[in-house]
Amino acid sequence: MITAFIPLLVDESLFLAHFMCFEVPTSDGSDSDEDSTPKTSGSSGSSAKPSNNSSADLGVLNECVQEMLDGIQEDFYAIVDWAFKLDPLSCIPMHGITDRYIAGQKAEVAGYVSVLLDDLETRITILFSRFVDDACFQIEKYERNVKQVGVVPYIPRFSQLAARMEQYITGSRDLVDQAYTKIVTIMFVTLEKIAQVEPKYVDIVLLENYAAFQHSLYDLANVVPTLAKYYHQASEAYEQACSRHINLVIYIVSCLQLLLVP
Repeated sequence: MITAFIPLLVDESLFLAHFMCFEVPTSDGSDSDEDSTPKTSGSSGSSAKPSNNSSADLGVLNECVQEMLDGIQEDFYAIVDWAFKLDPLSCIPMHGITDRYIAGQKAEVAGYVSVLLDDLETRITILFSRFVDDACFQIEKYERNVKQVGVVPYIPRFSQLAARMEQYITGSRDLVDQAYTKIVTIMFVTLEKIAQVEPKYVDIVLLENYAAFQHSLYDLANVVPTLAKYYHQASEAYEQACSRHINLVIYIVSCLQLLLVP
């Protein structure tokens, strides 16, 4: 809907500007700096007035466009909400498309369209943040309900989620990277807390889970810098847990040998 209707709204705004004979700039405004001499003015001190008239016309034009298109934003909001309910990850391509149109929106006569795009981007970001917060809550809730030795379920689930998110990316790298940062940080903190539940199995739990994290995200970590950072963090944590566990085994064996010595 964004790719179909936003260009039409911009064209509609441009048409109204020409139809109503408004004096508005047709580019990003650089031409106004180059024209330092009046075109038809008979006095030498009136060079600033075309600019003032242009600004006044632009303000009136944007008010007219807003009155003409007012109410259409609700249709865009409804589409975004509907897409989020069907698949929260659809926020990723919607955010990328909206951001691309905002970056390319240089027509000053389409000010209302720019406001609409900004509102859409904000709404999409809020919805996606809600999805990420819910995912983090589910991970934290798992900590309070489980005592186990083995790989926690949210690690393979995250690898599946990350694979899907990468398929949806269309210019929304920052949005997705922020989600990765928040989710993985919660995952690691929760894992450390789960491991502390059974003190004698702390390092074993960490070994198994950090190894599972590396194994499940190996392919993605090779192409996604943010995931690569957490892959290396998991690798370091794995090595530390492994070193502690080996030292513990050596200590236990040494104690047994001392006990067995006559």
